[in-house]
This record gives sequence, C-alpha cells and structure tokens, in this order.
Amino acid sequence: MKAKQKGLRKGDRVRDAKWGGQFTGTVVRTATREGERRVFVQWDNIAVEDELPETQVTPLRKRIKGDIESVVKKLELEWRGRRT
Repeated sequence: MKAKQKGLRKGDRVRDAKWGGQFTGTVVRTATREGERRVFVQWDNIAVEDELPETQVTPLRKRIKGDIESVVKKLELEWRGRRT
C-alpha cells in the first residue's frame, strides 16, 4: 500500500514499497527528473544507495538530524586513498 507523500527530505527515514517492505533506510538527497520527484536512499546495514521514485518508498515519520554521510562516497574515498 503506497501512502500519498508530500516532500520527503534529507534525513527522513523510509521503508521500501518496491521490495515488499523488507528494507529501511535514510533519504540522503532528493531530485526532480523529468517532472518526477526522486529520492536517494542509503539502506540500513547495506553499502548501497538507490535512486527511486518517491512513490516507491513509504515514510516512517522519523527523521535523522545532523550530517548524513553517504556510505557510497565514504567507500569511494577509502578506495581512492588505498590506491595512491
């Protein structure tokens, strides 16, 4: 069941609607592409960040405050640091 959503923002906690509600995560950024609102979600306990239409996640009505570091960027920086 997809809830009607109004403007998810960075730090909002969400559950996926796409994969049957198996995963929870945090919105790390948002964008609008071709008129469709999209969210980038950092999933809990997984080093994966997905870009999804906002309609494919369900808000948990919770928010994380402060700096939210992208795990994808962190891993990329660590990899580059080891390479040099």
